Amino acid sequence: MNAIATGGHTDLHKEDLPPFFFLLSTDDRTSYIRSFQSLLRQFKPRSEFELSLIRRMAVALFQHDRLTTLGAEAMQREIDGIVREFPALGLSEHSFQGFKRAIYEREMQRFVARGQRQHQAAFNGFFKTLLLVQKNFPMDPAEPIDSSAVATQIADELPSPAIVDEILTLAERAKNEPSFKLSEYVLTVLANKNLMDLVAPNYDPEDLLKRYGLTQSPKAA
Repeated sequence: MNAIATGGHTDLHKEDLPPFFFLLSTDDRTSYIRSFQSLLRQFKPRSEFELSLIRRMAVALFQHDRLTTLGAEAMQREIDGIVREFPALGLSEHSFQGFKRAIYEREMQRFVARGQRQHQAAFNGFFKTLLLVQKNFPMDPAEPIDSSAVATQIADELPSPAIVDEILTLAERAKNEPSFKLSEYVLTVLANKNLMDLVAPNYDPEDLLKRYGLTQSPKAA
């Protein structure tokens, strides 16, 4: 049975995130849900329209943070390259040389900076609109908002058994054929201990991950 809630205690549910059209396979869905929940608590939507603005604010923030992560990873890869080439250098020199190399990756820097500006502008626009709507067109009494599930009960969707079988098949092939390279998605799944404990608890990918310079670790909650 659907629950009807006012903005005072609106919860996130699957209908609020229909196709996850902006999420990538490597994105942390839980982080997005938590961000959305935080904005819901902050602004307490009193109509479906206000809820839609808050959803778009959450999307803009998430995409901004995704680009921040992309920029940091690009920098980390440059530093890792310096460490492999010149292991005797100190930490500060590794960092300096990594930044120096990254300066020449101007297209990446422009892409990240341009995207961050766009998403920040989008968030600001939705935020201003929300404040204007709440001030000039208050919904009183609050419009009933469908709240069919509690956000904390929404779990990440697990890969289907067929996909898990394909991942393990590719992993076994990589074990037997050192020249065979695994995709980023397969490596991401194998390195996520929480996920592997659920979908393939008896599979040990440690040796394979070491070949790629990775270790299996729990995914941040």
